Amino acid sequence: MIKKVIKDLLPRRLLPRLLLIFLVPLIIIQCSVIFFFYDRHWEKIINRFSNIAGNNINLLADFYSKNSLEDTKKIAQTLNIKVSLSKSTDEDLRARSRLENKIFQTIKNRVNENIKIKFQENFVSFFLPVNNQYLKIDFPKKYLLSETPTIYILWIIFTSLVLSLIAFLFLRIQIRAIFRLAQSAENFGRGNKIKNFKPEGAMEIRAAGNAFIKMQRRINNYIEQKTSFLTGISHDLGTIITRIKLRLELLDNKKDTLQIKKDVETMQLFLKEYLEYSRKNSSSKFEKVNIFKLISEVVQSSKKKNKAIKIKCSKNLRITTDKNSLFRIIFNLFENASRYGSKVHVNVNKKNQNVFINIEDNGPGIDEKFIKQIFKPFYKIDNSRNLNKSGSGLGLSIAKDLAENINAKIICSNSKNLSGCLFSIQMSYKN
Repeated sequence: MIKKVIKDLLPRRLLPRLLLIFLVPLIIIQCSVIFFFYDRHWEKIINRFSNIAGNNINLLADFYSKNSLEDTKKIAQTLNIKVSLSKSTDEDLRARSRLENKIFQTIKNRVNENIKIKFQENFVSFFLPVNNQYLKIDFPKKYLLSETPTIYILWIIFTSLVLSLIAFLFLRIQIRAIFRLAQSAENFGRGNKIKNFKPEGAMEIRAAGNAFIKMQRRINNYIEQKTSFLTGISHDLGTIITRIKLRLELLDNKKDTLQIKKDVETMQLFLKEYLEYSRKNSSSKFEKVNIFKLISEVVQSSKKKNKAIKIKCSKNLRITTDKNSLFRIIFNLFENASRYGSKVHVNVNKKNQNVFINIEDNGPGIDEKFIKQIFKPFYKIDNSRNLNKSGSGLGLSIAKDLAENINAKIICSNSKNLSGCLFSIQMSYKN
């Protein structure tokens, strides 16, 4: 429980956490210094000032008891103190603060229990009862309450702020290096080319950056070798398949010949999809895309034009994304829907900051236990959804990977409107 509470209270980002590690000890040290200064050092100074003031009050009171008021004023003037007679003490303000109360208690113990005190803006007035009157003695406030504590505290706050600012700038530079490394890794994971990445920051961060560059080179070499290998195989197999198709055209259109032609076409389709799967991590180019026009292009490119197709989308809806990737995503999902259903509805709506491209059919649907599995490469459902239907098992996998590359998400469920399958493409909407 305690661990969870601490985890919830801690900042999520690294920079605030590092600043917290720096600031907490600093604040504790500064508070300890202030406490020591007030309770130990400054208390001694206040006692010393109060004792001096008490001695001066006793001196003036004793002198006044033996001499005139005018003579007492002259003596007080030499001490920069004002003396006068008063019939009233006005208001007793002795408990305004801890320090003021300390001064009052110290002087009262040293002079007279009946003495009164009043703290004013520039003076501290003491009222000493003498012959049914009050001898008013005004001390300059600076004699008793020095500005040193205020200056000291302000200096501590100022130095703390300066140190915190220096720490913030230094940590920000280090965090920036980590952020750039994370951003480069994210872009590389999406298949984008990494340009002008240079490791920077502390030694450990630069070591991680250099390791990332080496990993990037190895993966790029592997991808190039794999792509070249698959391209070569696809070319050779494509040539052979073309020859087979030409020879089949020369044969009579018997039943067996037609079946072989279908098998050859299926092989050609599989080969095309395998090649597309090997190239699915190509670089993305983001631009403004008209969704209605893109969906129309998908329908025109599809071989399933004879299906009952319904499109509901604003003709002016534009989002910033990679056009080619989104085209392939919608095309693969549309082909999947057309393969299993006689009706295909494409509905596009906007909610908050997201755009939803919904593709649904009236096919047999998908059992919920298979929904999480259908996006795996080469996975085929062994039920009515897959019965007598040709497919490589890569279309949905390609669509899912491409969606991740453009910060989109594909959600699969069963359609409530058409009782078939529903694929929803969720994307962030940017003007």
